[in-house]
Amino acid sequence: MKSAKLKLRPHVRLETDAEGKGGMMLDTQSGTICACNESAWASLKALKRGADADALAKGLTTIFEVDPDTARKDVLALVGELQLMDLLEQK
Repeated sequence: MKSAKLKLRPHVRLETDAEGKGGMMLDTQSGTICACNESAWASLKALKRGADADALAKGLTTIFEVDPDTARKDVLALVGELQLMDLLEQK
């Protein structure tokens, strides 16, 4: 299944935490700040460059010990939340 390429909008900033494993996502238009765990952080960094849901899920299975179905479910949940916040654009 071919999914659309997604990218974080230009006004979304990512700031890595001191340990380099997670970080903060900042929406500079609304002032919303979200703390991100390691798996969300890996996906957000990929979304900053642009990626589809399949690539995001594959990235999670490569980095973390997670099965493909769980990775896909987690990616779809994250993408859904980012879309609700209007932080993604489709390419």
